[in-house]
Amino acid sequence: MYCSRSANVSLVFVPKLVQFLARIIIVGKKKDLTSDQISSIVSLHKAKQSVKEIAKVVGVSDRTVRNWVAKFKSSGGIQTPAKKKRRDMVKKINLRTRNVIKWQVDADPHITSRVLKEKTPQLLENVSQRTVGRCLHDDMGYRRCRARIKPDLTHNHIKNRVAFCHKYSA
Repeated sequence: MYCSRSANVSLVFVPKLVQFLARIIIVGKKKDLTSDQISSIVSLHKAKQSVKEIAKVVGVSDRTVRNWVAKFKSSGGIQTPAKKKRRDMVKKINLRTRNVIKWQVDADPHITSRVLKEKTPQLLENVSQRTVGRCLHDDMGYRRCRARIKPDLTHNHIKNRVAFCHKYSA
C-alpha cells in the first residue's frame, strides 16, 4: 500500500497498521471465561443491554458476548449455559519411560530419538519419534542436535579407488 504525502493520511494509517500487527503478534491460548462472567453476560442480556455495553462491562469482545447470548438462546433461554470443560492432555510418556530414556541418553549422549524408539519398542510403541524428541527437549532439558552428515566415501575408500584407477588406467 502506498502512503500519500499528506500528514493526516499517514497518521491515520500508522495506528491501524500497529493494531493489525498487534493482532498478528499476540497469539496464544484463549482466556477461559469464568462462570460469573457468563452469568453476568446472560443477566445483562435479559436486562435488554446492548452487546457493546455488555462487552464493556464484562471486559470481553463483542463476538464473545454474541456467542454466549446465542448459546443462551439455543438452550431455551431459561438457564445460564455452562462452559465446556477442556480435556487435559494426557502425557504419552510416563515417568518410568522418561527415566529409561534419560538413562539411555546419559549412557550415549549422541543417541537420536529414532534410535531411542527402536531400542525400546515395548515402551514407545504408541509414541511417535517426534514426541520422543519433544520429551527430550521440553521435559528433560536436552538440546536438539542434528546428526552429523557422514561422507559417502571414507578416506580409505578414496585411497583404494585412486590406487585401482592407477593400476588399470595404463
